[in-house]
Amino acid sequence: MRTIDKLRKTQVVEADIIVLNNLSTFNFSEAAAMLEKNSPTWMTDIMPIQMERRESMNTGLRLKYHRLKKRISLEETASGILSSRELKKIESGLKEPSLRDLEALCKKLGISLAPKENPIGHVLVKNFKTSLLHPQNKGKIMEQYADIHDHPLLFVNEDIELEYNIQQIRYFIITGDLDSAEEKLKEMDRFKEFMNQEQFYLFHKYKGNYHYILNDFETALKTYQMAEKIAPNGSSSSEKGDLFYSIGITATQCWETELAFQYTEMALKIYQQEFIPKRIVECHINMGITHNRLGNYKISIEHYQNASTIGRKLEVEILKFTTEYNLGYNYFLNQQYELAKEHMETALTFIPPEYIADSLLSYCLIIMSDLELDNLESAKKWGEKGLTLIKSKNLSLDSPTNQAFKESYIQFMCLIHLINNNFKEFKHLTLIYLIPSLENHKNFYELGYFYSQLGNVYYKQALYEKSAEYYRNSQRAYKNLIRKS
Repeated sequence: MRTIDKLRKTQVVEADIIVLNNLSTFNFSEAAAMLEKNSPTWMTDIMPIQMERRESMNTGLRLKYHRLKKRISLEETASGILSSRELKKIESGLKEPSLRDLEALCKKLGISLAPKENPIGHVLVKNFKTSLLHPQNKGKIMEQYADIHDHPLLFVNEDIELEYNIQQIRYFIITGDLDSAEEKLKEMDRFKEFMNQEQFYLFHKYKGNYHYILNDFETALKTYQMAEKIAPNGSSSSEKGDLFYSIGITATQCWETELAFQYTEMALKIYQQEFIPKRIVECHINMGITHNRLGNYKISIEHYQNASTIGRKLEVEILKFTTEYNLGYNYFLNQQYELAKEHMETALTFIPPEYIADSLLSYCLIIMSDLELDNLESAKKWGEKGLTLIKSKNLSLDSPTNQAFKESYIQFMCLIHLINNNFKEFKHLTLIYLIPSLENHKNFYELGYFYSQLGNVYYKQALYEKSAEYYRNSQRAYKNLIRKS
């Protein structure tokens, strides 16, 4: 019995590419070691939203900044100099301090009377920020950070210090140190009122990156939208394109299809104008996913083919893999199984050896295509290749790894039991492990597929009531998929 019906054409390709500020990973790829352990309404923690922010820090803000930085209370700072009520007025900008009081307050806080000119510190943080625009060379970035992170000139001027701390958030995300990124985000959250417009914008943008890396896509989308709302008017085209793309791919993850289409299209236009091939490829991939969800299968394939044509000229293997995988998946959804296999086999040639989850899911799609083509021997052959990979890495369900691997491993093993007629093991693994995981992540297509396969198995065992039950479950899953689209 065939298990693909017209409803399944609505399923999105699962190889949604994630590229945030030139930081690349994939929805189902194995992440760096640090990630293995652990990246729309407006934000409610900012009341009110300050649309226009200060250009420079006045005397009161400067005093408050250093007081909070040193974690000294208002009363303790004012003690022996003036009343805490008067200090509060000064910090709020309602009153200017006398020179005598200002000298005493600065002495207590251990700061100069006025901000110091700091051209070297400005150059240091500017160079650091520039290096983070090209995170492919992480080794060089880490070396630069080791050279400057304790440099005293980064901490003698409030604006330079704020800028440096905000860029550290991005650095920790790029290097996979999410614990430090979280700690720095919490620290800088205390200093939002002191940030200028660009700092406030970048803080939210990098906060969005952090939540995206953690797969907290709803929070990431809200945060990116906040960043768009407070973005400086003079933002460069590249910066706008980067933010639009971040919103686009996050909206894709949240199944906000219209929003994903709108922002990815805007980003694509910018990258085409500035001719940034890598980003053009990434936008075409996300546009392909978006059109697929909207039911525009022909246009979806055109975007994947554009991505493939441009991507072949780039030496980025993982981009080539993602393009081929998406193209293969699209053909699979359209029941063109031979073409699906062809592109999946090509995709496998581009997978780095450490991307085990990607490899297993590629094997899964080829096996599923073979099953639809009634080519059981080929399905078993590909199953053996997957098992060889698992054995070579000594992997099991209990291996310490991320959720993406576990789900791909379970799905692959379910298919192995299915093609070998190990129906008892298939039912156990599918019902106890796979179905709950798919339901938890709302992967309705996979739910529909494996419910259908359970129905097939029970039918073969002449358990017709049980079979009908799982066919109904399959139908409900596909209906949920249509509603989600």
